[in-house]
Amino acid sequence: MRGPKGHPILGVIPELRADTLGFLSSVARTYGDFVPLKVFMSTAYLLNHPKHIEHVLQTNYRNYRKTKMMDKFKPILGEGLFISEDELWTRQRKLVQPSFHRQRIAAMAGTMIDVIKTHIATWDRFAASGEEFNLSLDMSYVALEVALRTMFGNSLPREEANAISEALHVANEITAKRIWEMTRISEYLPTRENRAYKEAAGTLDRIVNRIIRDRRASGASQDDLLGVLIDARDSDTDEGMSDKQLRDEVLTLLLSGHETTAVMLGWAFLMLSQRPEILERMRDEADLALAGRDPVGEDIRSLDYTKRVVQEVARLKPPIWWVARTAISDDTICGESIKAGTTVLISQFLVHRNPSVWEDPERFDPDRFEAERVVNRSKFAYLPFGAGPRVCVASAFATMEMQFLLAMMLRRFDVQITSALDPEMSNLITLRPKYDIMAKVTPRRRH
Repeated sequence: MRGPKGHPILGVIPELRADTLGFLSSVARTYGDFVPLKVFMSTAYLLNHPKHIEHVLQTNYRNYRKTKMMDKFKPILGEGLFISEDELWTRQRKLVQPSFHRQRIAAMAGTMIDVIKTHIATWDRFAASGEEFNLSLDMSYVALEVALRTMFGNSLPREEANAISEALHVANEITAKRIWEMTRISEYLPTRENRAYKEAAGTLDRIVNRIIRDRRASGASQDDLLGVLIDARDSDTDEGMSDKQLRDEVLTLLLSGHETTAVMLGWAFLMLSQRPEILERMRDEADLALAGRDPVGEDIRSLDYTKRVVQEVARLKPPIWWVARTAISDDTICGESIKAGTTVLISQFLVHRNPSVWEDPERFDPDRFEAERVVNRSKFAYLPFGAGPRVCVASAFATMEMQFLLAMMLRRFDVQITSALDPEMSNLITLRPKYDIMAKVTPRRRH
């Protein structure tokens, strides 16, 4: 089994830090689907085939836990589902998952649609003025607004919503910088960045904890996500979540949910701007399904091609593009020995481009996700929201949000991307363009 030679002592750490995605892509092309990587004095493994991934994320998932790197998220996310392990994760998953059952997601469709309808007025102003605007930030704003409204209903004052938005942005940016630091020493230095991070964490704690206290004190049961989480009870003990657990799950859903959705929407607009035949097929579907009216939740069933477009964007530009696990005990993956303490790395970006799984993998083709083509494909070949027991609980929610937003915006506006059409990628936490996507919009021209 061959892999890159690496440097003395450091192994491949310099290459990973300099260009993580570019280096791993080169490794997969050169060495195949199961590649040893020297990291300091140990060996990690890059896994790039669905059968390897199924073993780690499903078949023997109890033997693999998240790496110490995830501790970088704890000051903000605490022990939410993204971080927690073992019995705590099992309990929290049971309590959170019902919040995203099909009926609950359908009930949240109206909130999504209302937020998007309100945001259309912003694009009307952009269209009237002809001004260039930051599409990346715009999608971040609308995705967070959906997350906040579905989480807290109408009970969140605008100034607090803005404070949460700014604090989440600061926390995400600084965590991204910290992710590849080998030690945590720099986190304790009195730098401007660390002060900003501490202030952002304090803002999030203060506002979210205040909302939880007020909601509990009111005794009122509200039909938003926070209300569902407060009312959730363990089927074995009839216990609910503590305030600390609620805080951790609320911030996990807000940070991970809006960030991944916003990134994917930015990529979607950019990709569609270069594929007019796909764009027109989406618009024809929206025109037929909605017939000039505002959508309702049931219309999601009629936006099937739009769903396939969303899935194909997620294949080529998965927002969460890597997963790392550490083996608890010795294991064997497809005949290869994995010692306890060994890290295995899975990259959605690479698996989604594996030519042994995907035909012509670099081509943008939403019809890959037609039902008759999906049925014969391993479900571990496509994992933008993870896979196995730890698959993202909000994946259907995020997909529906993107379907509605793309259908509602693109049936009304033409979007011109004014920045680079093939931007360099930044791949620290989420797979984003290195620089924000800029755009102009005009009223849609009918052909």
